[in-house]
Amino acid sequence: MVLKYSNIHRFPISLCITLLFFQSMWISCRGPVDKEDNRTVFRMNLDEGLQTLDPAFARSRAPIWMTAQIFNGLVKLDPQLKVTPSIAESWNISDDGLSYIFHLRKDVSFHKDPCFGVDSTRRVTAQDVAYSFTRICDPQTASTGRWIFNGKIQGLDAFTEGTSPIVEGFHVIDDSTFEIKLTQPFPPFLGLLAMPYGYVVPREAVEAYGEDFRAHPIGTGPFKFYRWNEGQHLVLHKNAQYSLSPAGQTLPHLDAISVKFIPSRLSAFIEFVNGNLDFIGDLDNSYKDEVLALDGSIKPKYGDQYQFLLAPQLNTEYLGFQLDPANPITEDHPLSDVRVRRALNLAIDRQKLVSYLLNGMGYPAEAGFIPKGMPGYDPQSVQGFSYNPTEAKQLLVEAGYPGGNGLPELVLNSTSKYAGISEFIQKSFENIGVNVNIQNLQGGALRKEVYGGKVNFWRASWIADYPDGENYLSLFYTDNFAPGGPNTTHFSDSRFDALYREALTITDDSTRYGLYHEMENRMIEQAPVLLLYYDRSFRMLQPGIEGLTSNPMNHLYLEAVKKGN
Repeated sequence: MVLKYSNIHRFPISLCITLLFFQSMWISCRGPVDKEDNRTVFRMNLDEGLQTLDPAFARSRAPIWMTAQIFNGLVKLDPQLKVTPSIAESWNISDDGLSYIFHLRKDVSFHKDPCFGVDSTRRVTAQDVAYSFTRICDPQTASTGRWIFNGKIQGLDAFTEGTSPIVEGFHVIDDSTFEIKLTQPFPPFLGLLAMPYGYVVPREAVEAYGEDFRAHPIGTGPFKFYRWNEGQHLVLHKNAQYSLSPAGQTLPHLDAISVKFIPSRLSAFIEFVNGNLDFIGDLDNSYKDEVLALDGSIKPKYGDQYQFLLAPQLNTEYLGFQLDPANPITEDHPLSDVRVRRALNLAIDRQKLVSYLLNGMGYPAEAGFIPKGMPGYDPQSVQGFSYNPTEAKQLLVEAGYPGGNGLPELVLNSTSKYAGISEFIQKSFENIGVNVNIQNLQGGALRKEVYGGKVNFWRASWIADYPDGENYLSLFYTDNFAPGGPNTTHFSDSRFDALYREALTITDDSTRYGLYHEMENRMIEQAPVLLLYYDRSFRMLQPGIEGLTSNPMNHLYLEAVKKGN
């Protein structure tokens, strides 16, 4: 039987374009909030909206993208995820991995603002770095980013418990030299500092604007805040005093960034096709089949007109199994048998899933949990599961369920957003005699059930927080059992744990990656998860846009972008 997958309730894209033509014309004819004159303006849309421009709360794509234009950190990531200088021009790491000393540039100033008094600006100093990081750690700030420092910085517990007015591990040596002292080695630490939570903010602005700093941000970045009509339009202007340009360049090239907040991705796509947006940042099901062929190639009608950036994106989509023998729900449950879990892994044709459901916008997850695009990803050293229904059926026989006989119906907990993928999985399991019931929950409810250990089988994904495989392997470390940590499967293996601890002491990347590979292979042997696919980023640009790059973290940096006529 040939399986066909389609969204039978979705209107054809051509009809949608016709229906939305007048809507898009209406949006276009209203005109921009600010007169653009002859300035070079980069126009984009954030369909998910924007809640804040304060980097202390930049936990989702919209604030991450926007704060990256306004602020800088000590370091940043290049397109290959290599940590490069930013406000810090260089740094030294002690041999024991416990001390990081940063040497700051002396020509970096904050955006001009009345909060700085008569001069309207001032130079960034090490005191600003200490203030910014302490602010992230302060319980009164309630930053979503405090986790990047938790358990890592000397004296942090004393500060958060109120027994010390400072964080001892944030040490100002002089105006241009800043030291961070760790409690134990953590090789990925520099990558953490490249996140928005590591951006430097001025005390004067935070204190002057209070909670309104979220809508009146002052940073050091290539663009400065101009106007934000929430839910309608955000405008950033060029920072003419930007000093972090590479040698021989004067950045930014753009005069302004204009951001709309059109909630419908299809409507935003129509705006792009009509020439009213310069950039589409992802691919939506509403127009996926219009743009892409089944093999993931761009259809000529779009490929001949627009530019595309397609690259790995650090996200692993998977199914999780609850393994904790102390959890009553695992008692006598068939998924407690590794042979059943391995059989289910072998029942999925990941190549077909990526082609039929994603139009090639993904990569079959036939290696480990660390996704394609992450430094250390190595499908030669880490052999995952690939499609083998014959072996899957044999494993069911060995487990005492020949042809699935005697195996109770499994319940896969997911969300309606992934209905197509869930149905594909359901059909794939039926082909080896395993019946699955799909239970769709709201995202928050599903997360609560999973972290509370209330379900045996669920759909999940893990998006990288920082560019090191440790971020993924931490999901299988015993000390990280949920609900306190990310190990929701409660996978536990003493050898895995020993390798994980050893890897944290090794600063040489190639040596550490070798340990990661061994850890992944031990995890795959026990199959606490069923890997589906690794993500792929999609960016669509108008002709004439130059200098826009992509990296596997899906960051958006616009300082080097040029816009032709």
